[in-house]
Amino acid sequence: MASAQLTLIDGAASGGGAEKARDLSFELQQMSARQIWFLLRRHMKLVGSIVIACVAVVLIVQLQLPNRYEATATVQVELNDSTGSNQADATRNQQRVANEARMYRSQALAEQVVRDLNLNRNQAFTHGVSMTVQQAAAQLAKTTRVVSSTDSDFIDITVQSRKAELAARIANRFVDSLRKMRSQRRQTWRDGLSVALDKETARLAHDVELAERAVADFRREHLMPMGAGSAEDYQQMNRIAVEAASTAAMSSAMQAQAAGVSRAASMRTVAGATSPALDNLQKQYDDLIRQRSEISVQMGANHPQMQALSAQIAQVSKVLVQERAAVVATQQTKNDTDAGRERALALAEASAASARAGQLQSKLNAITGAAFRNNANLVDLSILDRRAEVARQAYLTTAQRAQTVQSELQTTGVNSTMVSAAAVPLQPVAPAPKKMALAAFVGSSVLAFLIVLGIEMFDNRLRSGDQLRRLFGLRTLAMLPKLEESIGATIEENPVTTQPQSLFTEVARNLASEIEELPHQGTSQRVLVTSPLPGDGKSSVALTLAAAAASMGRRAIVVDLDLRRPGPSILRSIQDGAGTPDLIDVLTHAGESRRLIPQPERHVEHDAAEGAAPTALMPVVLSTREQIRNPAAVVQGWQIGRLLDELRERFDLVVINAPAILAVRDARTLSSLADSTLMVVRWGHTTVEQLRASLQMVNNQVVGAVFNQVDYEDHARRGYGDAVQFYMGSAAYYSDAFPARQSWADRVRHAFTRKAA
Repeated sequence: MASAQLTLIDGAASGGGAEKARDLSFELQQMSARQIWFLLRRHMKLVGSIVIACVAVVLIVQLQLPNRYEATATVQVELNDSTGSNQADATRNQQRVANEARMYRSQALAEQVVRDLNLNRNQAFTHGVSMTVQQAAAQLAKTTRVVSSTDSDFIDITVQSRKAELAARIANRFVDSLRKMRSQRRQTWRDGLSVALDKETARLAHDVELAERAVADFRREHLMPMGAGSAEDYQQMNRIAVEAASTAAMSSAMQAQAAGVSRAASMRTVAGATSPALDNLQKQYDDLIRQRSEISVQMGANHPQMQALSAQIAQVSKVLVQERAAVVATQQTKNDTDAGRERALALAEASAASARAGQLQSKLNAITGAAFRNNANLVDLSILDRRAEVARQAYLTTAQRAQTVQSELQTTGVNSTMVSAAAVPLQPVAPAPKKMALAAFVGSSVLAFLIVLGIEMFDNRLRSGDQLRRLFGLRTLAMLPKLEESIGATIEENPVTTQPQSLFTEVARNLASEIEELPHQGTSQRVLVTSPLPGDGKSSVALTLAAAAASMGRRAIVVDLDLRRPGPSILRSIQDGAGTPDLIDVLTHAGESRRLIPQPERHVEHDAAEGAAPTALMPVVLSTREQIRNPAAVVQGWQIGRLLDELRERFDLVVINAPAILAVRDARTLSSLADSTLMVVRWGHTTVEQLRASLQMVNNQVVGAVFNQVDYEDHARRGYGDAVQFYMGSAAYYSDAFPARQSWADRVRHAFTRKAA
């Protein structure tokens, strides 16, 4: 059973070791939970170191940190426009809330809070360090957290400080500082805009003055008063023409009136002319006549009183006639005077009307000429008027804007209001050793796992037969355990000979059995052993293979054709101590290999208890004692082929130790002389790229691989799922001293103390 377990045939060969296009990440993609556990277990020391270091550092830091208090103030964003109402949609409002939160996170607001609370000089805030306002604001920004909830107009401002009262005071100050900063900025903006508008207003006023002055100068220069050149000119000409015609008609009427006055003066009567004196005389005369009539009845005509009355009547009548003649003359004179005056007035008015008509006609002619001139100047005047009007409108608009800005005091837009002031915290929020230690443990575990995965992904060294099968389609023929001591300087000291019941010997015998089953010509078999690079242990594997075959009764010989390698090697050392001709002597004496190469010797072991053991053959080593000068000529010469043919007749197994493939071309040349090519892979050292390049050099003619120097304990701990993982269960079959099974505590302790030991 043990023999079957350690054969390690991981899949059948496919096309002589044809390479499959796979990469290393394929291994991680195919990992099961158990394989991940084994992955972590084989890096337990690294994982434990990372976790313990991180947790320890976090605990130390947490225990040294001072207490920190956290205070939270809640503010509500007021969303209003210039009319005091919110008319924005939900998306716009959310953006405005986000912008308000960004304002609370801004460096400018932090500096304003620092200045308002004088934090850069507060020892509790600066911790005794001298700070500028900018430095204190940067520290405040680090200890402040602003959170705005989705679909909400509330913003939480959280401040941490070593002093509980200071944390609450700072958190509650943000709203007032923001309002103050906005007020200052708006005032600065208004002042700047007001100054700019005042300057623009003054400039526009000057432009208006120049434009209007240009219009006035143009009118004065071209004798164009207001309204000149417009319809008013034609209206004025019509009025003057009508007035001139009316005045001319008036003059004619007055002249006719003067002639009529002269004729009417002669037709006036003086019959009704009177005067007060005439009226008194007429009344006196009437009274005397009435008295005489009254008395004449009583006294008669000759009565003296009648005569006296008649005399008075005659006297009064005489005076009355005289007075009436004077009154008529006076009235006639008056009539003549009035007629002359009226005629003179009519003639004067007729003359004045005639002169007025002439003046109006002259004025009409002048206005008519000016109107035609104004028509020619009207285009230029219109241009000047439009310029003046544009300047006037610009001036009025700017002046109105300046007045609006100067009188605008109400703040509009987005504002914040404190709805829940921060209370003084009673319990510190930091440090929290338990919480941070747990977080450090979880985080460092994840980090360690990622590091382990990264190491595995970037680790391209070959360690398992499953890798060879999946990446290259190459079967693993054996996994030779790592020996604590060297393989021995003579054939007799080989572990296969000295320790026939050891694990190493059993694996070597299984390898020999696998090689014997490979296809070959006749009864003899030639196997080429090579490796990607020197130092992989191919010489030891070749010698071990030959020794194992010999222990199984086969006549075996190792032909060392690694002639380019300088310095001593195990095969050269054996050749030097054997006292037989070396390879060069055999090649020089062609055809005398039977005489020069000795027959395999049987080795007899004696045991005090059991007596003589069955006889066993010993392998033959054919190498050089010294490095030759031209190894290429020897390897590529026809003598090697002839020698191998001669050896095929005398030995059952001819093991050819070829140079490393990536070092020289000899292995590719010699592979055509062998029945099979065996690749030696050094466990944990040979990389995927090295093996891939090696297989390409020999055109993928390798039938199998042998892992050399395998650390069975480490390999089993890695949990690749092959037979080596369970090698300790077969410890009773071997003479090796296997380590005892350890508990979990012992494994952890061993993982951390192995390196120190």
